[in-house]
Amino acid sequence: MLEFAKGFAIWDLAPGHHILHSAGGAVIDLAGEPITLDYNLRSLSDIEQAMNRRQKFVAAGTLELAQEVLSHLDLTE
Repeated sequence: MLEFAKGFAIWDLAPGHHILHSAGGAVIDLAGEPITLDYNLRSLSDIEQAMNRRQKFVAAGTLELAQEVLSHLDLTE
């Protein structure tokens, strides 16, 4: 399944990310870097910034599949 969106808030990403990670899948950003489950929320300022940001990513059953999907996306705006 493919879903295209303008990005997801951290509270939308985190539950599915945890489930996919636990099942052996991968979540990468549009630069191809893994998005970890540690969102570095160490202060109220971090939480405020996270609430105002939309994360764009590729999620797939394996890291290789996520990278392949990313390689086929036209990321020019």
